[in-house]
Amino acid sequence: MVLRVAEFYSGIGGMHFALKGAGVDCQVVRAFDINTVANDVYRHNFDGVPVMQRCIESLPMTMFEALRAELWTMSPPCQPYTRQGLQRGSGDERAKSFLFIIDLLERLQNKPTYLLVENVAGFERSDTRAMLLRQLVRTGYRFEEYLLNPLQLCFPNSRTRYYLLAKLGAEPQECASDCEFPAHFRHDVPGASLIQPAADADGRVDFERGIWHHDEVRRVKQFLEDLAPEDAASYRLPQKILDRHGYVHDVVTPDDRRTCCFTKGYTHYAEGTGSVLQTAGVVGVDPMTQENTRYFTPREVANLMGFPASLSFPSATSAKQRYRLLGNSLSVSVVAVLADYLLHRM
Repeated sequence: MVLRVAEFYSGIGGMHFALKGAGVDCQVVRAFDINTVANDVYRHNFDGVPVMQRCIESLPMTMFEALRAELWTMSPPCQPYTRQGLQRGSGDERAKSFLFIIDLLERLQNKPTYLLVENVAGFERSDTRAMLLRQLVRTGYRFEEYLLNPLQLCFPNSRTRYYLLAKLGAEPQECASDCEFPAHFRHDVPGASLIQPAADADGRVDFERGIWHHDEVRRVKQFLEDLAPEDAASYRLPQKILDRHGYVHDVVTPDDRRTCCFTKGYTHYAEGTGSVLQTAGVVGVDPMTQENTRYFTPREVANLMGFPASLSFPSATSAKQRYRLLGNSLSVSVVAVLADYLLHRM
């Protein structure tokens, strides 16, 4: 039986790729996103899926009822919850559409059977999370929360994210507007093989300590393109950037087993936006030069995030746009594991 899916905040189709990676026989009946460039990429990869470029909160109830989607996937804007932002949570204008969806769950007659939510680490401490969980209790969903990192699946990319899985079928209960939920987040997925993170005496989890040197984590070189010298040259870091900002970059080699999280600011900002690749020499010993230091290509970033080789971009999509779209996307490898569990074993 084909599963009907509504993909909210669809971006370049990370959730759709993850469902395909999990072997789910599905039909995305509608994808929603307000980013024109992302929608062009989505249509390029998933011809025939209707993509709606409208503010979700402006759409009528009849449209959501008509979807009759059994699974809703959601990766709402992360800016209200990031460490670098103001952390205004539900008070941030960019949280408005997700708050609308939370409210919608109570009013819908044709509720989705399954929900899959992804967001930045930090969402789990927000008032939006509490509002979401209260609504799930009131509307008869049972749910599980996760904090996971692709390193656990042997992908050499550290991208810790919050995930929520919910399934309709619990008895609806009263839940006061001030009800709080203790932090109880899983770091393993039943039925899947994940490397477990280290934890200190207080239970604080470190996804890198004990994992990024793990022998099972694949090496960066397994995710690199075989670039001709003239193609690699276009990704080199200019010497003036190396001289001015080289010390703040996260530098890795092809033999390393970790890269840091790639964000939409990759190649634009030096610190905290993604690793750079030193192709020769020893990091911290041999100097970084234009000849031995380059950015990861968009295709390599996609590989590290678990996107399949079939992902492609329209020729009009610039390198800067590709980096931004990937930085705003998700870890396909992790979501595929969660989707398989949600739909088959939860």
